[in-house]
Amino acid sequence: MTAVVLSLLSTVGFGGYEAVVGLRQAKSRFDTLEARGRAEAPTPSGTADPSASVAPSPTGPRAATYPIRTGNDLARVCDGWYYPKSPKFTGKAPHQISVGVVDSIMAPSRHIMAAVTVPDVRESIWRAWIPDNPGKTQLVACLDLTRAGNKVKSCKYQAPQPQTVDLKQGFYRLRLYEAATGRKLLDKPVTGQDQKCPSVVFVAPGDSLYGEVEDSQLYELLKGFVMKKG
Repeated sequence: MTAVVLSLLSTVGFGGYEAVVGLRQAKSRFDTLEARGRAEAPTPSGTADPSASVAPSPTGPRAATYPIRTGNDLARVCDGWYYPKSPKFTGKAPHQISVGVVDSIMAPSRHIMAAVTVPDVRESIWRAWIPDNPGKTQLVACLDLTRAGNKVKSCKYQAPQPQTVDLKQGFYRLRLYEAATGRKLLDKPVTGQDQKCPSVVFVAPGDSLYGEVEDSQLYELLKGFVMKKG
C-alpha cells in the first residue's frame, strides 16, 4: 500500500452553506482514503466488508430486515439490497439523496459522499444533497468506475517521498435506486470531467488516478429525481 500526501487544504467559508459543504467535502476525502485502505487490507476469514462493492444478486433486489443506520447500509443498496423501512420516493420535493462511489480499479471499495455541492443555495434544497441522517434517504445513486482511458497528465507529489502518479481519463456507470424498494430509476454511462490532480491521494501499488465525475455533473443528472413532485 502506498500513501501519497501532498497537503490537505480544507478551506471553509463562514456562511452556513459554505461551512457545511466545506466540512462535508473534507470528510468525503477522508472517507475515500479509508475505503481504499479497507479494500487493500486482508479481510478475516468468514467475514465481509459491508461497504465493499460486490455484484448485485442475479435473483433481483433483496429486502433488508433492519432500517438504514449508516453509510455502509446505504452502500448495500448498490449491491442489490433495499430497505422497506426507508421513506418512499414520493411526496413533496426535495427527496434526500446519497451517492455511493467506487473510484479505484485495483482497490474497489464504495464510500458514501458526505455532500454534493449544488448551485441552489436554498437550505431546503442543498440539505437534500447532504445526507446527515442516512435513515431519511429516499434515493441512492451508485457511481462506479468501469474503465480507464488515456493518460491525461502526471501528478507529482513530494511527501512522504517524491512520487509521480498517472492521471487517466475515467469512465463510470451511474445507477439510481429507490432505497425503500430497490427500484432502478436510472442507469447510464458518465465520463469524469474533473481532471485536476487531487491534493491528497491514496493509491495501491501500480494503480493510477482517474478523472472524477464532478458535483455539477451529478447535480445535472440527478436533480430531476431529487426535485420530482409527488
